[in-house]
Amino acid sequence: MTLLSCVGLCTHVMAEEKKGDHDKEEERSISHAPVKVEIVNDGVMLHFMVSFDNVFIQVVDDSGIPLFERLLSISSPQSYYIPVSTRENPYLLIVSGDDVYQEFPINL
Repeated sequence: MTLLSCVGLCTHVMAEEKKGDHDKEEERSISHAPVKVEIVNDGVMLHFMVSFDNVFIQVVDDSGIPLFERLLSISSPQSYYIPVSTRENPYLLIVSGDDVYQEFPINL
């Protein structure tokens, strides 16, 4: 009877440890950022993780001069590509709207 109790207890403890490891892995892979940025060969890819009624995208050079501006309506999670010349460097990418304001420094 004692051996059976010990095996049951050890199995329960190992299952709880395994569950804790799984929870930590999920925490690392989940991001709550509404917009993610990926630098691609000749531009920037914006990944909108949530919908926005109106979002304003602006790329400015290091002196604050706008190089790209666009007003978008994002009805569902989607991606949006911005072609950016590699001659002008560095950039500041600004994503703003009613529910979001994020700045991304970009060096291609």
